[in-house]
Amino acid sequence: MKRLCTLLLLVLWLMPGIALAQKIGILPFEDASGVGAGFGEQVAKFIRSEFLKDKKYVPKFIPYKPKGEEESETIDLEKAIELGGKNGVDYVVMGTILEAEATSSSSGLGGISVLGKSVGSSLRTVKAKITIQGDLISVKEGKLIESFRATGSKTDRSVGADVSTEWGSLDTDSSKENATPNAKALREAVEKLVKEIEGKI
Repeated sequence: MKRLCTLLLLVLWLMPGIALAQKIGILPFEDASGVGAGFGEQVAKFIRSEFLKDKKYVPKFIPYKPKGEEESETIDLEKAIELGGKNGVDYVVMGTILEAEATSSSSGLGGISVLGKSVGSSLRTVKAKITIQGDLISVKEGKLIESFRATGSKTDRSVGADVSTEWGSLDTDSSKENATPNAKALREAVEKLVKEIEGKI
């Protein structure tokens, strides 16, 4: 009996923190940058990972696939509110990838000596930039609270490096030293966006 009372008190003590945690649904972002299928889901999952850093929020990725030809592939405000209600979240974040650019250039380097022999090499520069817009929607109020825009950019310069400029496959693990400029640029944009959204919740 004593053990049961202790357990009950522990649950009651934890309840306020559980109740206060805001449930946020993250919908796949619409890709207006032309990267291709699946990129909008990747961006949404980056955003979910960023929200997970703060225990005040319970983020949930909400996948969306249109049912037949009669349902639009684009998620509008009404659809976002409907999906949020079905998934039991307080807020929904949907948005658009406005631009995602990555350029690469190389320049020759002379005068490098290896074991007494002159070796030619090159300095490769990759520049990545991405701009995303996030729309914060209150499911309870059934309305758009505010829209936010955030940009991330990263330049990587390496001697003889083979750095990918593809946006299609990005790793959410920020601890990896070999993270591409694209992933770093996206992470920067996501951090800025989530910070702005949190200020409105």
